[in-house]
Amino acid sequence: MATQRSYHYIRIGSTLNIRNSYQYLVLNEAELAIRAAHLAKEVQGSLQVLCVASIIAITDKILPESVKKMLLEVLRMTDIEKWLREEGREEGRVEGRMEGRVEGREEGREEGKEMVAIAALKEGLPPETVARFTGIPIDKIRKIASTHLPQ
Repeated sequence: MATQRSYHYIRIGSTLNIRNSYQYLVLNEAELAIRAAHLAKEVQGSLQVLCVASIIAITDKILPESVKKMLLEVLRMTDIEKWLREEGREEGRVEGRMEGRVEGREEGREEGKEMVAIAALKEGLPPETVARFTGIPIDKIRKIASTHLPQ
């Protein structure tokens, strides 16, 4: 009850007495973050974005994922929520591009090794030697030899 009174005082812009301030401050981090988010939603204009962004930045490292989800539910339909969704999409795109580059490089290295193996086999090097120098398993070297060398 006292914390609801404190919340009401903050919401209407009144100052808190010492007792109400203390009761408000002893709330756990999760409840405090949720209440702060409710207050921030009531702020109008660009100050709302600043308030919400501050809450998210401060709580991101200290709150468990379940509470972060609750916090985002409270913040639904604010400009910051739309911004966060877009930022998440962009992070996903960047990660996807990076993974694609890494996979492409790995495929390129493998293709390069296979080309070296084919050339070495055509020069007459034994499959065991080619496997040792390229790092390609001997079974794969034999398969390469059977497909790329005349029988």
